[in-house]
Amino acid sequence: MRTQTHIIDSRAVKSVIARLPDHWVVRELTERDYGIDLMVEIFAPGLTDANGKDAFAETGAIFHIQIKGVDEQIQPVKAGTINYCIGKKSLAYVEKFSIPFFLFRVSVADPQKIYFLWIQRYIKDVMDRENPMWREENENSITICIPPENELPQGLKKIEDIAFRPKYLEELLEFSQIYEDIGKRINAMRVGQHEVNDEVIEDIKNRAYRARRLNVLLTRNNCCIDGKSLDGLIQYITELDTVDGRNKPIPDEYNLEMLATSMTGLDFVENMVLENEGSVAY
Repeated sequence: MRTQTHIIDSRAVKSVIARLPDHWVVRELTERDYGIDLMVEIFAPGLTDANGKDAFAETGAIFHIQIKGVDEQIQPVKAGTINYCIGKKSLAYVEKFSIPFFLFRVSVADPQKIYFLWIQRYIKDVMDRENPMWREENENSITICIPPENELPQGLKKIEDIAFRPKYLEELLEFSQIYEDIGKRINAMRVGQHEVNDEVIEDIKNRAYRARRLNVLLTRNNCCIDGKSLDGLIQYITELDTVDGRNKPIPDEYNLEMLATSMTGLDFVENMVLENEGSVAY
């Protein structure tokens, strides 16, 4: 039997798909009982096809969506947030994912109003801080509060940034390891505690080449480090076989070091910046 609830759910899914960019790939999942309605893969502009038309590049950034539709207008509460009562079992399921998982609230009566929440970050930043024992309490559900600014389509940039976050963190960890190794070896060379020959220089340079290919990190960090910065580092490494080359400072050394150590306190700094802008990470 197809009920009104099923119809509302289907209309809500269609509303969300209609508000996402056409060049994103949206996959509907057949087994929705697990709580995932859509899986979205982000494609980025910047390419052209054989006919000179716009084309879009795969990015590897994906996210899941759970959609909750209603047939009446969605009204904010006194605090201005869009509240929703969600089951703890659903939250426990979402926590198992490293891929960003969003809740979308949709009014089929007003499909222009679509609100979203990054659930994993909300759990960490709000629920675990306000009541870290909420998982053990007897209630089967809990009310979550969606910030009113988390609305489509103006929130698409925020969703995109969140979708890239797992890959960003993966590349940041790799960059930190690479740059720590490069820095230690260069410092050892400067004081005569590391041999300097073509094989060593080539090995260090290859490590820097690997960092040069961390495209998500180099295009999305806030430390003013990009591909040109790594090109400068690679050029510097090629000159380490001379005393003058080893005595020169590493180009962009401060910013490279800042990026390499930015994993520490990343959430705190991010939240502080967003708070100053009147926004939140989730």
